[in-house]
Amino acid sequence: MSKLKRLSTILVLLMILALTLGACGKTETEPDTPAPTQAPVVDNTKEDADPTPTPTPEPPRDLGGISIKVADWWTTGTTEPTTAREIDTEAYREELQATHNFTLVQENIGTWSEYQELFTTSTMAGAPLADIFIMDQKFVPEPLKQGLFYPISDLPSFDPDNELWNQPVIDYMRQNNKVYGFTEESNSPGLGIFWNKRLFEEAGLEPDLLYDLQKNGEWTWSKFEELSKQLTLDRDSDGITDVYGITCWSVEFSKAAVFSNGSDYVRFNNETQRYENNQMADDYLEGIKFGVDLFNKGYMQAAPEGAAHKWWVGEFASGNAAMMVGEWYEHPSIIDMEDDYGFCFFPKGPGPNAKMQTLFVGNVRIVPSSLDAQRADDVIFAYTNWVSAPPGYEDEEDDYSFYYTKVRDSRAVEETIAPMIEGQGMRSMVYSVPNLSFRWGGNMDGGGYESISAIEIAQEASAQYDAIINDFYED
Repeated sequence: MSKLKRLSTILVLLMILALTLGACGKTETEPDTPAPTQAPVVDNTKEDADPTPTPTPEPPRDLGGISIKVADWWTTGTTEPTTAREIDTEAYREELQATHNFTLVQENIGTWSEYQELFTTSTMAGAPLADIFIMDQKFVPEPLKQGLFYPISDLPSFDPDNELWNQPVIDYMRQNNKVYGFTEESNSPGLGIFWNKRLFEEAGLEPDLLYDLQKNGEWTWSKFEELSKQLTLDRDSDGITDVYGITCWSVEFSKAAVFSNGSDYVRFNNETQRYENNQMADDYLEGIKFGVDLFNKGYMQAAPEGAAHKWWVGEFASGNAAMMVGEWYEHPSIIDMEDDYGFCFFPKGPGPNAKMQTLFVGNVRIVPSSLDAQRADDVIFAYTNWVSAPPGYEDEEDDYSFYYTKVRDSRAVEETIAPMIEGQGMRSMVYSVPNLSFRWGGNMDGGGYESISAIEIAQEASAQYDAIINDFYED
């Protein structure tokens, strides 16, 4: 073969070898298209960009150093905090005053009997004795009618829907779509029965019997009468009762019996839109008759000759009666008595609407109408914060520690006081008309239950009620 042919052959073989090696360098799955290129990363930040500005906090409301007075008729001085909550509340209020530049004190401005007049005369003179007055419900109708309460719902700082306020009181104090009174207080323990445990044991009864009857739904008028008879004793058989089953004020017994029978002294007529006297209704008369009958049977103590004010409290504390019908607020007068005592509801009556319940008579807070709008709003702002829960206690359940220090047994709190506070009771319509009083239902001005029938008590009380209610609607 010539050299030229051999060279041509070698060149062809080299080309074939190159093509073969190139093909072998690819995998079966490798695409023939080129790989995509990665997009460049763009930095959107700017070194010289301004940071988001932090909002300037609104400064605390400055009340200008005002001194706020809350008036009542019972405060006798300050008490040292004892519980953790009381200690924390005191610290919270000190910080609150410093932050908002004000001071607040609660003071006694006079006795209960002169309190309403002090409010009325000072407010009408344009120089009210306090910025907030704590008012007995009995004091409310007349000054409200005279326009002496500030319409607090007009103030920017007052929110009637704030869960801090007792809503039934807000509703009670609402007229012409304006709110004139409020309270942060929940329902208070009210009318019930105190009993002497030693006298129960001496009569062969369990000392906690009334708690058990109450718990089991067996605490009724008939059981109350049965026990009253058993506990009324003539120990030396001289014909003179030494220990009575019951001691009380006839006015309070009538109230307890009427309300436990599901009735009231006043009713509201939806057709006429008027309050009416209710003392001739059957369920009302049944309550008065119950008291008169117990008295006539000798189970209820009559007022001793020359009896002192609230004589029945002293008689009970001295062990001269086994049971006392009375308001819970009487407990300071018996707290140091030698014998142990309990506290329960008044028993349930036989009426169709009867309930074992107490009567709520909560106080109301009002702002006098003679305050100028700015001060009134400052006062409401301060007071709203003052009575709010301190930090950490906002969701805490009701604290009954105070009541445990005022009783002799825990059942009084757990089975009587707590249910009362939580709503086992009613509010009377008596307070809806000025000058109506419970006293006529107990014949207070005529010697109580002695020498009078239930119908006579109701008739005389009705005459008083009818006249007052008629005058109320004629004005």
